[in-house]
Amino acid sequence: MADPVGHPSPVKGEVAVFRGELYRARGAEGLWPCVELLPEPRRPAPEGVAPREAADGSVGYPVPLERLEAWYAVTWTFRWRRELFECTAATPTTLSGNYLGSDEHFAKEHLKRRVIGYRGVFPRDEVTELEQHRKDRLQPRHALVQRLAEVDHFRPKTYAVHRGRTYPAAAEADASGLITLTTGDDRPEDLIADPRDPSGEHFLATPEQLDTWYRTHWTFRWQRGPFDAVGTVDGRIKGVYTGDSWGFVANSLQLTQETGPDGVHTQYTIKAGLKGVTDLEQHRTDLSASPSVSTIRVIAP
Repeated sequence: MADPVGHPSPVKGEVAVFRGELYRARGAEGLWPCVELLPEPRRPAPEGVAPREAADGSVGYPVPLERLEAWYAVTWTFRWRRELFECTAATPTTLSGNYLGSDEHFAKEHLKRRVIGYRGVFPRDEVTELEQHRKDRLQPRHALVQRLAEVDHFRPKTYAVHRGRTYPAAAEADASGLITLTTGDDRPEDLIADPRDPSGEHFLATPEQLDTWYRTHWTFRWQRGPFDAVGTVDGRIKGVYTGDSWGFVANSLQLTQETGPDGVHTQYTIKAGLKGVTDLEQHRTDLSASPSVSTIRVIAP
């Protein structure tokens, strides 16, 4: 029978495999998408990996995803008197667990009440069907990294198309009515090199010289509230609240109050996992349209 005692994640947590060795693990906050290895006390540190101290004082060893052989979440379940429990603690003589069954009479007779549900502590010799369950974390993280790269992390962007070539561009024309294009190694012959840029990678164009000039940005809803996406943080989409409900702001404890880009006004932001948002859409606004601005909506896959 499998036994949680002595396992790198004895009850519930995450495990990573690095160079054939198993370690307790966690996401490396601030170093996304890396994973931090957490060796047990007196165990040698992972070879070739520099340590990092977290805000809580704990020390981890951040490793890029591509260097891991596996990374998965672990839970254990067992049965006591044929009823199913999720293991929450283990000692050499007992197992503790939260009740996963639905027999209320059984729970009230044999278990202790939790805020939600029931729990118990049981002698090991009365426990049966002790099993470990794994949920892969590595492939979903790889997939998320790829998706965020494909959508450039949901950042607002501005582009200009000149003679069929698309370039990153300024969101506004300068005082002379010229638009700055980042052309890289291209040297468009009919455009003027930006004299303010010694690198030679920026050229100036009038709106009439461009095929089109447009801005893209993403919007989404979180708990039914509307947000403009401004990028991602540690794999979570970050958005600025664009609604007008003070009640929504006051009752949403997960919102963060920040100073807006103008340095004066206040804005409220959220960082949410992609599975926690809805109505994720990309919008394209034609900046060269006059006098009105058109918007094309593309529903995100």
